[in-house]
Amino acid sequence: MKAYRIHAPHTVKLDEMDALPVGEKCVKLKNLMCGITRLDVDVYAGRVKAQCPVIPCRQCVGFVSEVGAEVTGIQRGKRVVTFPHASCHNCKACKDSRFFDCEKPAVFGVDEDGFLSDFSVVSADDVYVIPDRLRDEEAVFIENVALALNALAHMNVDKGDQIVIMGATVEGIILAQVAMYYQAVPIVVDMRADMLDLAQKSGVYFTVNAVNDDVCKKILSLTGGRMADACAYLVDSGLPLQSACDYTAVHGRIAVIGRAGESGLNCNVSELLKKDLDLFTVVDCGKNYSSAINLLANHTVSIDSLCERVVPFGEVSEMFEALSGDGADGQLKTIVKM
Repeated sequence: MKAYRIHAPHTVKLDEMDALPVGEKCVKLKNLMCGITRLDVDVYAGRVKAQCPVIPCRQCVGFVSEVGAEVTGIQRGKRVVTFPHASCHNCKACKDSRFFDCEKPAVFGVDEDGFLSDFSVVSADDVYVIPDRLRDEEAVFIENVALALNALAHMNVDKGDQIVIMGATVEGIILAQVAMYYQAVPIVVDMRADMLDLAQKSGVYFTVNAVNDDVCKKILSLTGGRMADACAYLVDSGLPLQSACDYTAVHGRIAVIGRAGESGLNCNVSELLKKDLDLFTVVDCGKNYSSAINLLANHTVSIDSLCERVVPFGEVSEMFEALSGDGADGQLKTIVKM
């Protein structure tokens, strides 16, 4: 088995490893494509601590090449996507077959080996079969769509609600599209004109440039003078978290979305109390993987403009170094084709 492993900061090697045994409740995958996330790059750059050496990447599309003796419902030859973390199988949620709600999840590519290899072995509970009409290039976005669905559920976004999305990142643009599908009204805020243009090309009507516009004034005009019902803050947006309090109406909801970034996030709690705001954190997909697969398969969410590059398997080392360098914002998706 050939696998890329991060051995230390800025050190990734293509290692020849022994073939992995397939457990009775596991499946073996011939990996087809992996999506590179900001977390993968942060592990490579040493900004996030991982169990090195570790195989990076949690977003993977593959086909099942071998099935464990006790696996049912998944046949050899089926195309699947991987869930972003491994379930512990010991907590109450796992014992109730709610693996998406695991209390002690291990994130692939950080706590356990990920999927940047030619073959992988994973628990059958952590893969989802995808339909033929869903392309590999689309399937690597399933986690992003599922996270957006989980965020909207946490914020209790309803039809007609106005939601400020702080960050025209891949996640932010997908969240805006999913919000529109549920007939909410997204307002995307970012400092980068090019990413705001991408949001508009993806169907988002209202965008605000945080460099050129008076953001609060613009949101006031778009919301009839009361600010937004909810605000979604993307942790990799580069925007100040404190501004979420300014953009949200009294009694509104704020969701902080994503995994821990390179630097800490600061917010004045007194502002939350003054406006009686509900604050949520959303770091995973919840039980939304099947719904996300359906939205992508039916082309409810468009990801055509959100992939920056497709990299051959042999160019992974150069890719990681380029993405971790100064000025590499890494906001668009990079895909590795096996």
